[in-house]
Amino acid sequence: MEYHRTKTGQIYADIAYRLGRVVIQYERLSLDEEKFQPSLYIAVLQNLLSNCCEHVKQTTRQHNSIFQNDIETVGWGLNQNCWVANKYEEAWTLENFIKRLRNSFSHPRDVIISSDYPSTGYTTIRDNSDIIKRFRFIDSPDTLRNKQRFYRTEREIVDYIRRNRNTFPEDIHYCQNELGYFLAINSEPFIRIAIIDLTVNELASFVKHLANFLAQPIQKNWDGKTTAWLLVA
Repeated sequence: MEYHRTKTGQIYADIAYRLGRVVIQYERLSLDEEKFQPSLYIAVLQNLLSNCCEHVKQTTRQHNSIFQNDIETVGWGLNQNCWVANKYEEAWTLENFIKRLRNSFSHPRDVIISSDYPSTGYTTIRDNSDIIKRFRFIDSPDTLRNKQRFYRTEREIVDYIRRNRNTFPEDIHYCQNELGYFLAINSEPFIRIAIIDLTVNELASFVKHLANFLAQPIQKNWDGKTTAWLLVA
C-alpha cells in the first residue's frame, strides 16, 4: 500500500506510524527463540531521528509546542534523571534531548565511557549477569578519540569558539600547554558534553511515543494540535 501523504506531499508521518506499529507488533510476538527488542528500538529510533528532524524543528516553533517542555512533563515515560549530564548552554527541553540523541547516532565514534572525555556515540551498560541495564548516548564534539581536543593555532580555536558561540557558556575561553590550545573555563579544561541514559523500558516508551506523535498528520481531520494514540493493535 502506498504511503499516506500530508498536504505538502510528505510521507514522513506514515513512515513514523508504520515503524511504531512494527515495534508494537514485534513486542506482542510469542517466539521460542530470543527476541531482540532493544536492537529494534535502536534501529527505529535512529530512523525517526534522522528522517523527522526537520519536522521536530518546525513543530518546536509553534506556540506551546511539547518540544519546548522538559522530558518528564511530556509524559513519554522519561524522567529528568535520563539526563546524566549536559554542559551545553541550553535548556533541558525535549527538543534538545532529541537533538543530543540524534548527534550521538549521526557522528558515532568508539566510546570509552570511563574516560573523562568520551567521544560522541552510543553504547550499553550491562549488569553482572551480562544483561543490558541501560543504553548510554553521548554527544561531545570537543573531544577526539576519547580525549580532550587540542588545537594547533590560536586562530583555529578562536574561530571554533566563534562558530559555536551560542552553545558555549559565557565565560568560555582558551588556554595553552605543550599539547596546544584547549577550551577552558576558569583556566580549567572544558568540553561541551551531553550524556543520556535510557533503560530498555524508557527507550521503548520513548520510541513509541515519538513515532506516535510524528504520525499525527495521517489523521484525516487532524487539528494540528491534539495528540491521539494511533498505534493501536
